[in-house]
Amino acid sequence: MSTIEQPQTTPAPSHETPDNDVIPWLKEAKAAVRDLAEPNPAIYWADLLITITVGYGCAIAFLDTPGLSWQRGLCFVVAVFAIFRATSFVHEIVHLGDRQLRSFQIGWDLLCGIPMLFPSFAYTHHLDHHRCDSYGTEDDGEYLPFGVDPPRTIGYFMLLTLAWPFMVVLRFLFFTPLSFIYPPFRPWLLERFSSFGIINFRHRTAITQSTPIGYWNFLDLACCVRTWTPFVLVGLGVFEWTRLALMFLIAASVLSLNFVRTICLHDYLSDDGKLSFAGQLRDSITLPSNALVTELFVPLGLRFHALHHLFPHLPYHSLGRAHRRLMKELPPDSDYHHTVRAGIGAVFARLWKNSWKKPTQPR
Repeated sequence: MSTIEQPQTTPAPSHETPDNDVIPWLKEAKAAVRDLAEPNPAIYWADLLITITVGYGCAIAFLDTPGLSWQRGLCFVVAVFAIFRATSFVHEIVHLGDRQLRSFQIGWDLLCGIPMLFPSFAYTHHLDHHRCDSYGTEDDGEYLPFGVDPPRTIGYFMLLTLAWPFMVVLRFLFFTPLSFIYPPFRPWLLERFSSFGIINFRHRTAITQSTPIGYWNFLDLACCVRTWTPFVLVGLGVFEWTRLALMFLIAASVLSLNFVRTICLHDYLSDDGKLSFAGQLRDSITLPSNALVTELFVPLGLRFHALHHLFPHLPYHSLGRAHRRLMKELPPDSDYHHTVRAGIGAVFARLWKNSWKKPTQPR
């Protein structure tokens, strides 16, 4: 491939409010945050570069340090949280990258997406999570009704965290080269095995005329080379096989943090199909307290998740200010105020309690 096709603009998801479920204070909320919509590339680049420098540095120290020590354990913990934060930038890229942060998108793919085997195309499914005609349905790859399903569903999700790193390696190690050797297999791979971070495996990635297939192909091949490299180095005797096991440990730990983050985003009580824009808001969660700890587990402003569903175009560095404005200016009994939770522990406790209740309607 001689050139890299630039990502094309992805249509913004629809957020029309149905007439039968109007948000009465939406106009006032839009006015309150209108001046916060412009992303600051300097903040994005500085945050990413510092985060990956710390994450990669601690990861290398953890991999290269022999034996057991508190220093090695500290490097592991810092590496996992930093890599988790760095990979979370893909969420911003999906919402803003094509239109406002294109150079950042390419830079992120080269510095983080390819090394972490999480290219930006693997998260394009996230836009379906914001569309009123797909949120909470089988077309939403990021939603399962944990709040009304039995508790074992949460257990299955936790087991998936352990299996997913192996599935990703399998995908890039064998399926990617096979899809280029045998082109009829390529559409199946892109549609059914190219969405990472999903919890609903009924989801299918939509391939349209606007899909930047050339750029996706480049990322796919680059991730394939990245996947094969450590195995080749182990085969040549450069690294011990234990290094691969430790790399899997880092990946599984990052995915475990993603499990915590996913649970903290919604009440997951919708089991009746489509939800309106207002319904999405009421099903979402806001975690304003314990900012430092919460930001570690739910990074890049996603702890203001109800606000994010209300205004997906707001950059992550504006969400804190936007939240404080809405809490001050909106009526105290607004649906937005009702999305606030005391903390991560309270969210898990509420979800666990809800999952033990029987559904109010037949499933």
